[in-house]
Amino acid sequence: MKFVVFGLNHRTAPVEVREGWALSPEESRSALGYLSERVHPSEHLVLSTCNRTEFYSHVPKGFLPPGLEDASNDVSQVTAAYARFYRQPYSELPVSRQHAGALETSHFYVLTDEGALAHLFRLASGLDSMILGESQIQRQLRDAYVVAKESQSAGKFLHRLVPAALRASKRVRTSTAIAEGCITPGLAALKLAREALGSLQSRSLLVIGSGKIATSTALAFREANLDDYLVVSRTTQNALDLVARIGRGTVVEWSELESAIERVDLVVSSTGALEPIISSSTLARIQSKRGNRPLVIVDLAIPRDFEPGCASLESVHLYNIDDLNRVIQTNVAERIRHLPHAENIVREEMLAFQRWLTYSQIDPVLRHMIDRFEQIRLGELQSFISHFPPEYHPVLKEMSLSLVKKLLHFPIEKLKSLRDLRGLTDREVAFLKRLFLTDL
Repeated sequence: MKFVVFGLNHRTAPVEVREGWALSPEESRSALGYLSERVHPSEHLVLSTCNRTEFYSHVPKGFLPPGLEDASNDVSQVTAAYARFYRQPYSELPVSRQHAGALETSHFYVLTDEGALAHLFRLASGLDSMILGESQIQRQLRDAYVVAKESQSAGKFLHRLVPAALRASKRVRTSTAIAEGCITPGLAALKLAREALGSLQSRSLLVIGSGKIATSTALAFREANLDDYLVVSRTTQNALDLVARIGRGTVVEWSELESAIERVDLVVSSTGALEPIISSSTLARIQSKRGNRPLVIVDLAIPRDFEPGCASLESVHLYNIDDLNRVIQTNVAERIRHLPHAENIVREEMLAFQRWLTYSQIDPVLRHMIDRFEQIRLGELQSFISHFPPEYHPVLKEMSLSLVKKLLHFPIEKLKSLRDLRGLTDREVAFLKRLFLTDL
């Protein structure tokens, strides 16, 4: 059997191509059934997220996708054949989902055996993600495994492989700091706010604007248990939509912007205005009404929504996108510092899994050798034991057992040593099976 990974991700394919290959859990179930029916024996798992769609397959050693007559060394030819093979289940989807554009082989990758294992172990540990060390991929892989189990497309190999990859992921996260620190604008803003105000519990937040950046930053503040959310947008419906995504809050009319700033402790602003929407003199007047209570402003807009002079006002903490980027870059650098340790852990866990693979192939050979020698011992003992007085029978049995153990000791220990220290090649395993397993 061989392990194959075929897929595309955020590094190899643009979003419009990834969209054409994305699968929902139900569509994944359909694809798993389709693939299982066409390759016997086989195991399959589909991992589909916004950043990647990957097929993990454990198939017979000699399996080649249709159209690939031999194990070609032409990477483009191999990739195209696998792409056509894994695209077949999409014919079961609605017509609107079947089109994925022209097949461009550079968008895809095919990995086998050790390369495929290394990819999965690194992926599970957050080392192949757009955001280094992110933990969301753990849940996504776990969910994909559940779908594979429910679809009965996962067998002994995947039942051992996926938990092993998740164990590696857990060890990376507990043994390194690769998942720590803020490396998204929202989390960076949250960090700066906490540094300025301390605990954010019982604080209030005003979000100015309802675009992608304002939304993602506002969502990051949900974990801070804020007391209240206010949302201001020039388009009321967009503000209502953002409140719905946050799960709580109040929409404020644009005309009430200044009074809204007066009420809150935190402001996140990201509009498309070409000029500042709040001048330093306006904010000075607002601060006076607030009694100069501390005010944190995270201005994510380009051009900026708040005049730079606002930063000089008493108790005002004004941050812009550059401040957030400095926090992000500091934490990215810190995560990268832990990458070598994480890679070592991944290698160790992958080697442990590979040893299990070798055990699963070699242990039947060892057991067969022991059973075969035991049959010979019992046969020979039965043939000669009658020539000896009964009182010698226990000694003969003990001697025959001791003799067989000593004859088997060297070859078995040698095989175990090779298995445990460096593993055995596929050719060596095949030779041993042919030599000792009489039914092959």
